[in-house]
Amino acid sequence: MPGPIYSLLHRALPAPQGRSEVLRLHGQGAQIFRCDLTDGGPRWVYRQPEAELSGADGKLLVRHGANLSFEHVDGSRLIGEIIDHVPAPDDNALPWILVSTRSFGSGALSGVTHVQRIDTAGGMPPPQCTAAQAGQVLRVPFSADFVFFR
Repeated sequence: MPGPIYSLLHRALPAPQGRSEVLRLHGQGAQIFRCDLTDGGPRWVYRQPEAELSGADGKLLVRHGANLSFEHVDGSRLIGEIIDHVPAPDDNALPWILVSTRSFGSGALSGVTHVQRIDTAGGMPPPQCTAAQAGQVLRVPFSADFVFFR
């Protein structure tokens, strides 16, 4: 059962008003970063996610990737944009986000307007990289639950 921190954060990142949950999947994969030399020094810069989202039976249903894309095995897909976020209860976990989406194709993701990424674990890069690591790519494992709304 979720604890008080979950409840507080969940209220801070509510489901989109007037929308109904149509799909809840568990995702596992990696957040991909590259070490870039910036004015503030070398740092890990986010590039894209790469994850597989599965149903309660463990069957792969959706691939999550670049441009906050979600592609269902039936060919329907989403492209998203982050519209809200809250910190995760664990500082080493990805923030929880709310994504506004546009759907393409017909299938399970048709008409989906929003996706929440919640209950995250992992996915955060080290605080900094070094100049010697410039250009290197880092894949940081993560897991999360993804809730789809229509």
